[in-house]
Amino acid sequence: MTKKCLPVMMTVFLLCGCMSHRNIEQLALVIGVAMDITPKIEPKTGKNQLVLTHQTLTETESGNMSSSIPYKNITTAGPTIHEITRNISLKSDPIYSQHQRALLIGEKASKTIPLDALINQFVRDNEIRRSSLAFVTKGDAKNVLTIQGMSVPPVNLIYELVYNKFKTNKILNPLTMGELSAKLKTDQSFLIQRLSKIKNSVEIDGAAIIKDKKAKFTLTQHQVEALTWLTGNIKGGIIYGKHGPYPFSYEIGDVQQDVKARIDSNHSLHFDINVQTSGRLSEDWETSKQALAASNVKNTEKKIEKIIRKDAEKTLRLLQNNYKADVLDLHNYVRIHHPHFWKKHQHEWDEIFSQSTIDYHVDVQIKDFGTQGRD
Repeated sequence: MTKKCLPVMMTVFLLCGCMSHRNIEQLALVIGVAMDITPKIEPKTGKNQLVLTHQTLTETESGNMSSSIPYKNITTAGPTIHEITRNISLKSDPIYSQHQRALLIGEKASKTIPLDALINQFVRDNEIRRSSLAFVTKGDAKNVLTIQGMSVPPVNLIYELVYNKFKTNKILNPLTMGELSAKLKTDQSFLIQRLSKIKNSVEIDGAAIIKDKKAKFTLTQHQVEALTWLTGNIKGGIIYGKHGPYPFSYEIGDVQQDVKARIDSNHSLHFDINVQTSGRLSEDWETSKQALAASNVKNTEKKIEKIIRKDAEKTLRLLQNNYKADVLDLHNYVRIHHPHFWKKHQHEWDEIFSQSTIDYHVDVQIKDFGTQGRD
Protein backbone atom coordinates (compact mmCIF):
# COMPACT_ATOMS: atom_id res chain seq x y z
CA MET A 1 0.00 0.00 0.00
CA THR A 2 2.84 2.36 0.91
CA LYS A 3 4.67 1.71 -2.38
CA LYS A 4 1.48 2.39 -4.38
CA CYS A 5 0.85 5.75 -2.60
CA LEU A 6 4.39 7.05 -2.94
CA PRO A 7 4.15 8.14 -6.66
CA VAL A 8 0.85 9.90 -5.95
CA MET A 9 2.33 11.76 -2.97
CA MET A 10 5.41 12.82 -5.01
CA THR A 11 3.17 14.10 -7.83
CA VAL A 12 1.09 16.17 -5.39
CA PHE A 13 4.30 17.55 -3.82
CA LEU A 14 5.75 18.60 -7.21
CA LEU A 15 2.49 20.20 -8.35
CA CYS A 16 2.33 22.22 -5.13
CA GLY A 17 5.75 23.71 -6.03
CA CYS A 18 4.30 25.17 -9.24
CA MET A 19 1.27 26.84 -7.67
CA SER A 20 2.95 30.30 -7.57
CA HIS A 21 4.24 30.16 -11.15
CA ARG A 22 3.64 32.96 -13.69
CA ASN A 23 3.69 32.68 -17.44
CA ILE A 24 6.61 34.53 -19.01
CA GLU A 25 4.24 36.78 -20.97
CA GLN A 26 2.92 38.03 -17.60
CA LEU A 27 6.36 39.21 -16.44
CA ALA A 28 7.43 42.85 -16.86
CA LEU A 29 11.21 42.42 -16.98
CA VAL A 30 12.86 45.74 -16.10
CA ILE A 31 16.07 46.60 -17.97
CA GLY A 32 16.41 50.21 -16.80
CA VAL A 33 14.97 52.84 -14.48
CA ALA A 34 14.81 56.63 -14.87
CA MET A 35 14.40 58.67 -11.68
CA ASP A 36 13.02 62.24 -11.65
CA ILE A 37 11.27 64.66 -9.31
CA THR A 38 8.30 66.98 -9.89
CA PRO A 39 7.70 70.46 -8.37
CA LYS A 40 4.75 68.96 -6.43
CA ILE A 41 5.44 68.52 -2.70
CA GLU A 42 4.49 65.05 -1.49
CA PRO A 43 2.39 65.31 1.75
CA LYS A 44 3.86 62.10 3.19
CA THR A 45 7.52 63.18 2.89
CA GLY A 46 7.32 66.98 2.67
CA LYS A 47 9.73 66.72 -0.29
CA ASN A 48 9.39 66.80 -4.07
CA GLN A 49 7.29 64.00 -5.51
CA LEU A 50 9.35 61.23 -7.09
CA VAL A 51 8.65 59.87 -10.59
CA LEU A 52 10.06 56.53 -11.74
CA THR A 53 10.05 55.35 -15.35
CA HIS A 54 10.68 51.61 -15.64
CA GLN A 55 11.75 50.41 -19.08
CA THR A 56 10.64 46.84 -19.76
CA LEU A 57 11.06 44.56 -22.74
CA THR A 58 7.94 43.99 -24.81
CA GLU A 59 6.74 40.57 -25.90
CA THR A 60 5.75 38.91 -29.13
CA GLU A 61 2.62 36.86 -29.60
CA SER A 62 4.69 33.72 -29.05
CA GLY A 63 5.95 35.01 -25.72
CA ASN A 64 9.54 35.72 -26.86
CA MET A 65 11.01 39.02 -25.68
CA SER A 66 11.62 41.97 -28.03
CA SER A 67 9.92 42.49 -31.37
CA SER A 68 8.88 45.36 -33.68
CA ILE A 69 8.13 47.48 -30.60
CA PRO A 70 11.30 46.90 -28.59
CA TYR A 71 10.34 48.38 -25.22
CA LYS A 72 7.62 49.75 -23.00
CA ASN A 73 7.95 52.50 -20.39
CA ILE A 74 5.87 52.50 -17.21
CA THR A 75 5.85 55.90 -15.45
CA THR A 76 4.55 56.16 -11.88
CA ALA A 77 4.73 58.91 -9.23
CA GLY A 78 4.79 58.63 -5.45
CA PRO A 79 6.51 59.50 -2.17
CA THR A 80 9.19 56.76 -2.02
CA ILE A 81 10.88 54.37 -4.42
CA HIS A 82 9.46 51.25 -2.82
CA GLU A 83 5.87 52.54 -2.69
CA ILE A 84 6.07 53.53 -6.36
CA THR A 85 7.29 50.07 -7.42
CA ARG A 86 4.47 48.40 -5.49
CA ASN A 87 1.85 50.80 -6.91
CA ILE A 88 2.84 49.74 -10.43
CA SER A 89 0.91 46.54 -9.74
CA LEU A 90 -2.29 48.65 -9.66
CA LYS A 91 -2.04 49.28 -13.42
CA SER A 92 0.36 46.73 -14.89
CA ASP A 93 1.86 43.28 -14.36
CA PRO A 94 4.26 43.29 -11.40
CA ILE A 95 7.80 44.28 -12.37
CA TYR A 96 10.87 42.08 -11.95
CA SER A 97 14.23 43.81 -11.62
CA GLN A 98 16.70 40.90 -11.72
CA HIS A 99 17.78 42.00 -15.22
CA GLN A 100 18.10 45.74 -14.55
CA ARG A 101 21.10 47.11 -16.49
CA ALA A 102 21.01 50.85 -15.76
CA LEU A 103 19.76 53.53 -13.37
CA LEU A 104 19.40 57.06 -14.78
CA ILE A 105 19.06 59.95 -12.31
CA GLY A 106 17.55 63.15 -13.70
CA GLU A 107 19.33 66.50 -13.43
CA LYS A 108 16.87 68.10 -10.94
CA ALA A 109 16.73 65.00 -8.74
CA SER A 110 20.53 64.66 -8.64
CA LYS A 111 20.92 68.31 -7.60
CA THR A 112 18.07 68.34 -5.07
CA ILE A 113 18.10 65.04 -3.14
CA PRO A 114 21.28 63.36 -1.77
CA LEU A 115 22.13 60.41 -4.00
CA ASP A 116 22.56 57.99 -1.09
CA ALA A 117 18.87 58.58 -0.26
CA LEU A 118 17.78 58.18 -3.89
CA ILE A 119 19.54 54.80 -4.34
CA ASN A 120 18.86 53.51 -0.83
CA GLN A 121 16.04 51.15 -1.82
CA PHE A 122 17.94 49.91 -4.88
CA VAL A 123 21.00 48.83 -2.88
CA ARG A 124 18.79 47.22 -0.19
CA ASP A 125 16.75 45.18 -2.68
CA ASN A 126 18.26 41.74 -3.21
CA GLU A 127 16.51 41.44 -6.60
CA ILE A 128 18.39 44.38 -8.16
CA ARG A 129 21.88 43.66 -9.45
CA ARG A 130 24.58 45.87 -7.90
CA SER A 131 26.41 45.57 -11.24
CA SER A 132 23.80 47.70 -13.03
CA LEU A 133 25.32 50.98 -14.24
CA ALA A 134 24.57 54.45 -12.85
CA PHE A 135 24.27 57.70 -14.83
CA VAL A 136 22.96 61.23 -14.45
CA THR A 137 21.14 62.95 -17.32
CA LYS A 138 20.88 66.37 -18.85
CA GLY A 139 17.27 67.36 -18.11
CA ASP A 140 14.73 64.73 -17.07
CA ALA A 141 15.93 61.12 -17.11
CA LYS A 142 12.61 59.81 -18.49
CA ASN A 143 13.26 61.78 -21.72
CA VAL A 144 16.41 59.73 -22.35
CA LEU A 145 14.37 56.52 -22.03
CA THR A 146 11.56 57.84 -24.25
CA ILE A 147 12.87 57.86 -27.81
CA GLN A 148 10.45 56.98 -30.56
CA GLY A 149 11.55 54.91 -33.53
CA MET A 150 14.69 53.32 -32.04
CA SER A 151 15.33 49.77 -33.22
CA VAL A 152 16.73 48.80 -29.80
CA PRO A 153 15.63 49.77 -26.26
CA PRO A 154 17.49 52.97 -25.19
CA VAL A 155 18.80 51.19 -22.08
CA ASN A 156 20.54 48.55 -24.20
CA LEU A 157 22.14 51.23 -26.40
CA ILE A 158 23.41 53.12 -23.31
CA TYR A 159 24.78 49.91 -21.79
CA GLU A 160 26.80 49.17 -24.95
CA LEU A 161 28.04 52.76 -25.46
CA VAL A 162 30.07 52.86 -22.23
CA TYR A 163 32.21 49.98 -23.48
CA ASN A 164 33.46 52.12 -26.43
CA LYS A 165 36.10 53.56 -24.11
CA PHE A 166 38.89 52.00 -26.19
CA LYS A 167 37.87 54.32 -29.07
CA THR A 168 37.62 57.68 -27.25
CA ASN A 169 38.83 59.20 -23.99
CA LYS A 170 35.57 61.13 -23.57
CA ILE A 171 34.09 58.06 -21.80
CA LEU A 172 34.74 57.31 -18.12
CA ASN A 173 35.02 53.86 -16.57
CA PRO A 174 31.51 52.38 -16.05
CA LEU A 175 30.22 53.11 -12.54
CA THR A 176 28.15 50.30 -11.04
CA MET A 177 25.44 50.72 -8.43
CA GLY A 178 27.69 48.96 -5.89
CA GLU A 179 30.60 51.31 -6.62
CA LEU A 180 28.30 54.34 -6.43
CA SER A 181 27.04 53.20 -3.02
CA ALA A 182 30.64 52.73 -1.77
CA LYS A 183 31.74 56.18 -3.00
CA LEU A 184 28.75 57.85 -1.33
CA LYS A 185 29.84 56.40 2.01
CA THR A 186 33.02 58.52 1.85
CA ASP A 187 33.38 62.32 2.01
CA GLN A 188 35.20 62.43 -1.35
CA SER A 189 34.07 64.01 -4.61
CA PHE A 190 33.74 61.85 -7.72
CA LEU A 191 32.34 61.73 -11.25
CA ILE A 192 29.29 60.10 -12.86
CA GLN A 193 28.93 59.86 -16.62
CA ARG A 194 26.20 62.12 -18.01
CA LEU A 195 23.74 61.29 -20.83
CA SER A 196 21.77 63.55 -23.17
CA LYS A 197 18.89 62.93 -25.51
CA ILE A 198 19.80 64.14 -29.00
CA LYS A 199 16.96 64.15 -31.54
CA ASN A 200 16.06 60.44 -31.84
CA SER A 201 19.01 58.94 -29.99
CA VAL A 202 21.18 59.06 -26.85
CA GLU A 203 24.68 60.52 -26.43
CA ILE A 204 27.33 60.28 -23.71
CA ASP A 205 27.70 63.93 -22.83
CA GLY A 206 30.42 64.74 -20.31
CA ALA A 207 30.11 64.05 -16.59
CA ALA A 208 28.61 65.40 -13.38
CA ILE A 209 30.78 66.16 -10.34
CA ILE A 210 29.24 64.66 -7.21
CA LYS A 211 30.18 66.68 -4.16
CA ASP A 212 28.51 66.43 -0.74
CA LYS A 213 26.40 63.61 -2.27
CA LYS A 214 24.74 65.87 -4.87
CA ALA A 215 25.49 66.74 -8.51
CA LYS A 216 27.03 70.19 -8.08
CA PHE A 217 28.87 70.84 -11.36
CA THR A 218 29.12 69.57 -14.94
CA LEU A 219 32.12 68.78 -17.15
CA THR A 220 31.77 68.96 -20.93
CA GLN A 221 32.96 66.21 -23.28
CA HIS A 222 36.16 68.18 -23.95
CA GLN A 223 36.79 68.69 -20.22
CA VAL A 224 36.34 64.96 -19.57
CA GLU A 225 38.83 64.32 -22.37
CA ALA A 226 41.35 66.67 -20.70
CA LEU A 227 40.67 65.14 -17.29
CA THR A 228 41.62 61.66 -18.49
CA TRP A 229 45.11 63.00 -19.24
CA LEU A 230 45.35 64.01 -15.57
CA THR A 231 44.25 60.57 -14.34
CA GLY A 232 46.07 58.54 -17.03
CA ASN A 233 42.90 56.46 -17.38
CA ILE A 234 42.96 56.25 -21.20
CA LYS A 235 42.34 53.27 -23.49
CA GLY A 236 42.20 55.15 -26.79
CA GLY A 237 41.25 58.40 -28.52
CA ILE A 238 42.39 61.14 -30.87
CA ILE A 239 44.32 64.40 -30.39
CA TYR A 240 43.56 67.04 -33.03
CA GLY A 241 46.22 69.60 -33.98
CA LYS A 242 47.50 71.75 -36.87
CA HIS A 243 50.83 72.50 -38.64
CA GLY A 244 50.02 75.98 -39.87
CA PRO A 245 47.06 75.45 -42.25
CA TYR A 246 47.37 71.63 -42.20
CA PRO A 247 45.32 69.64 -39.64
CA PHE A 248 46.54 66.32 -38.24
CA SER A 249 45.27 63.56 -35.93
CA TYR A 250 47.32 61.68 -33.33
CA GLU A 251 45.81 58.33 -32.30
CA ILE A 252 46.56 57.56 -28.66
CA GLY A 253 48.28 54.22 -28.08
CA ASP A 254 49.96 53.33 -24.82
CA VAL A 255 49.63 55.69 -21.81
CA GLN A 256 51.64 55.38 -18.59
CA GLN A 257 51.19 57.63 -15.56
CA ASP A 258 53.24 58.16 -12.42
CA VAL A 259 52.25 60.41 -9.49
CA LYS A 260 54.56 61.65 -6.73
CA ALA A 261 53.13 63.35 -3.63
CA ARG A 262 55.13 65.15 -0.96
CA ILE A 263 54.12 67.24 2.03
CA ASP A 264 54.85 70.96 1.56
CA SER A 265 53.46 72.22 4.85
CA ASN A 266 50.98 71.27 7.54
CA HIS A 267 48.13 72.21 5.21
CA SER A 268 49.56 71.81 1.72
CA LEU A 269 50.94 69.16 -0.63
CA HIS A 270 52.96 69.11 -3.84
CA PHE A 271 52.06 66.66 -6.63
CA ASP A 272 54.06 65.81 -9.73
CA ILE A 273 51.96 64.04 -12.38
CA ASN A 274 54.11 62.46 -15.10
CA VAL A 275 52.48 60.98 -18.21
CA GLN A 276 54.22 59.18 -21.07
CA THR A 277 52.27 58.29 -24.19
CA SER A 278 53.13 56.72 -27.54
CA GLY A 279 50.88 56.47 -30.55
CA ARG A 280 50.32 56.91 -34.23
CA LEU A 281 50.19 59.94 -36.52
CA SER A 282 47.05 58.58 -38.16
CA GLU A 283 46.18 61.55 -40.38
CA ASP A 284 48.26 64.48 -41.65
CA TRP A 285 47.17 66.93 -44.34
CA GLU A 286 50.80 68.03 -44.81
CA THR A 287 51.64 65.51 -47.53
CA SER A 288 55.11 66.68 -48.66
CA LYS A 289 58.08 64.29 -48.35
CA GLN A 290 59.62 66.56 -45.68
CA ALA A 291 56.66 65.84 -43.39
CA LEU A 292 58.25 62.58 -42.24
CA ALA A 293 61.70 64.10 -41.59
CA ALA A 294 62.91 63.48 -38.02
CA SER A 295 62.88 67.19 -37.16
CA ASN A 296 59.27 67.58 -38.34
CA VAL A 297 58.16 64.53 -36.36
CA LYS A 298 59.84 65.98 -33.26
CA ASN A 299 58.03 69.29 -33.80
CA THR A 300 54.73 67.44 -34.11
CA GLU A 301 55.40 65.59 -30.84
CA LYS A 302 56.03 68.94 -29.09
CA LYS A 303 52.80 70.37 -30.52
CA ILE A 304 50.83 67.38 -29.21
CA GLU A 305 52.46 67.75 -25.78
CA LYS A 306 51.49 71.44 -25.74
CA ILE A 307 47.86 70.65 -26.66
CA ILE A 308 47.56 67.99 -23.96
CA ARG A 309 49.25 70.14 -21.28
CA LYS A 310 47.18 73.25 -22.09
CA ASP A 311 43.84 71.38 -21.86
CA ALA A 312 44.86 69.39 -18.76
CA GLU A 313 46.08 72.44 -16.84
CA LYS A 314 42.94 74.42 -17.77
CA THR A 315 40.71 71.64 -16.41
CA LEU A 316 42.95 71.29 -13.34
CA ARG A 317 42.53 75.00 -12.52
CA LEU A 318 38.77 74.60 -12.87
CA LEU A 319 38.76 71.68 -10.40
CA GLN A 320 41.05 73.41 -7.90
CA ASN A 321 39.89 77.01 -8.01
CA ASN A 322 36.23 76.92 -9.08
CA TYR A 323 34.89 73.54 -7.95
CA LYS A 324 37.34 72.55 -5.16
CA ALA A 325 36.70 68.91 -6.03
CA ASP A 326 39.37 66.19 -6.25
CA VAL A 327 37.76 63.99 -8.88
CA LEU A 328 41.29 62.91 -9.91
CA ASP A 329 41.52 60.58 -6.89
CA LEU A 330 44.82 62.18 -5.81
CA HIS A 331 43.74 61.51 -2.24
CA ASN A 332 44.52 57.82 -2.83
CA TYR A 333 48.24 58.61 -3.26
CA VAL A 334 48.22 60.58 0.00
CA ARG A 335 46.28 57.87 1.82
CA ILE A 336 48.84 55.25 0.77
CA HIS A 337 52.12 57.19 1.00
CA HIS A 338 51.33 59.75 3.75
CA PRO A 339 48.78 57.98 6.00
CA HIS A 340 49.32 60.30 9.02
CA PHE A 341 48.64 63.41 6.89
CA TRP A 342 45.61 61.68 5.34
CA LYS A 343 44.19 60.66 8.72
CA LYS A 344 44.47 64.23 9.97
CA HIS A 345 42.97 65.94 6.86
CA GLN A 346 40.70 63.42 5.12
CA HIS A 347 37.50 65.23 6.13
CA GLU A 348 38.73 68.52 4.63
CA TRP A 349 40.39 66.92 1.61
CA ASP A 350 38.78 69.01 -1.15
CA GLU A 351 40.07 72.17 0.58
CA ILE A 352 43.58 70.68 0.85
CA PHE A 353 43.38 69.65 -2.83
CA SER A 354 42.45 73.18 -3.90
CA GLN A 355 45.49 74.66 -2.10
CA SER A 356 48.05 72.08 -3.26
CA THR A 357 50.66 72.65 -5.95
CA ILE A 358 50.24 70.29 -8.91
CA ASP A 359 52.85 70.16 -11.68
CA TYR A 360 51.88 68.31 -14.86
CA HIS A 361 54.48 66.78 -17.21
CA VAL A 362 53.72 64.96 -20.46
CA ASP A 363 56.03 63.19 -22.92
CA VAL A 364 54.72 62.16 -26.39
CA GLN A 365 56.40 59.74 -28.80
CA ILE A 366 55.10 59.12 -32.33
CA LYS A 367 56.01 55.50 -33.08
CA ASP A 368 53.81 54.79 -36.08
CA PHE A 369 52.71 56.58 -39.26
CA GLY A 370 50.35 53.95 -40.64
CA THR A 371 51.12 53.15 -44.29
CA GLN A 372 52.40 56.68 -45.03
CA GLY A 373 55.76 56.63 -46.88
CA ARG A 374 55.59 52.96 -47.89
CA ASP A 375 54.58 53.63 -51.49
